[in-house]
Amino acid sequence: MDTNEVARFDAKMSVLHKKLLEEAASLKGFRNLTEYVITTMVEDAKAVVEEYSKVLYSIEDKKRIMKILNEPTELSDSFLKASQKRSKRLDNEIYNS
Repeated sequence: MDTNEVARFDAKMSVLHKKLLEEAASLKGFRNLTEYVITTMVEDAKAVVEEYSKVLYSIEDKKRIMKILNEPTELSDSFLKASQKRSKRLDNEIYNS
């Protein structure tokens, strides 16, 4: 998308809301209401999209982890031998104490 393209956005609101937004724009040093509204909306939109993306990645990560944990794992012969050796050593420590 070309960042130089221009689009129009219109919104109807109560007079009270418009006055409130104009006051906020003035207090924050914006030149006009449009600049304030666009800047504020874009900043908020970026934060929402970023937060939503984090949630999606988190859910996808959890799905991948659960898939890996649910897959059967083949243990290598060397692991099985080491495990048996460790078990025998622990049995000896327990029964010979």
